[in-house]
Amino acid sequence: MVTKTDETKIGLVTKLAIIMGELGNVPKEGFNKAQNYKFVRETDVVAKLVPLLAAHHIFLHQTVTSHDRVPLYQTQSGMTMWITTVTVEGTWYDGDTGETLPAATFVGTGADTGDKGAFKAMTGAEKYMLMKTFLISTGDDPEADEKVDKTAAAAAAATGPLIKRGNVEGAERGGKSTNVTEAQVREMSRLTKAAGLTVKTVIPVIASVLGRAPENGQSVHDFLLTLSSEDGGKVVSVLSDFKVAEDVIPDPPEEASQTTEQEDFSLV
Repeated sequence: MVTKTDETKIGLVTKLAIIMGELGNVPKEGFNKAQNYKFVRETDVVAKLVPLLAAHHIFLHQTVTSHDRVPLYQTQSGMTMWITTVTVEGTWYDGDTGETLPAATFVGTGADTGDKGAFKAMTGAEKYMLMKTFLISTGDDPEADEKVDKTAAAAAAATGPLIKRGNVEGAERGGKSTNVTEAQVREMSRLTKAAGLTVKTVIPVIASVLGRAPENGQSVHDFLLTLSSEDGGKVVSVLSDFKVAEDVIPDPPEEASQTTEQEDFSLV
């Protein structure tokens, strides 16, 4: 154990390395009911880390260097869901030696229908800054991810299938389909539901990506079938990225009743 006297003789990097060894893992105490998964909360990371930083006389100075706020879609109650992106720069200071480290930059996003988007984004950026700096373990193993098949399916849906025969209608030279596929449309439907959207609330998202939307009387499914494979991939990609950082998810929009939403949901 490093003594108080020793603290003034070692560098900032050494102190941070000592803290890294003292931290251990942070349990997943948060739970996302909408998408049924557990996550590490920012409050738990800070609660474990702050006493160690204070004991070693280390201070983290954070500055928001940029921010952006864009509309995502309209809720059924007429409110606008906004997504805010912030860039946070963090610099570590050693209170004993005055030493600093080069600033580290992290990006966070937060979605909200009110004025909390920026605060959610800053919380997400701070959490991942701390977790990545100290290599905090959450007990996850990427190779054991049960969702890997769904991710692979999303990637395949985004690119569209390859056509082996060059004379198939809707296929370009080289074998790639130029028309959107049913697989892509099914993936859009799955991702729409996973993002907490409905048929009605996903239309503005599609319109913002493609610059056009279904005409009056045209179903979303029929509209999607008119897209090119490339445009279908764009929609899949945006919906895949729609989930924001775990503990900065948007507040649930004021939607219609559950019965109406379920009857109105499927894109296929």
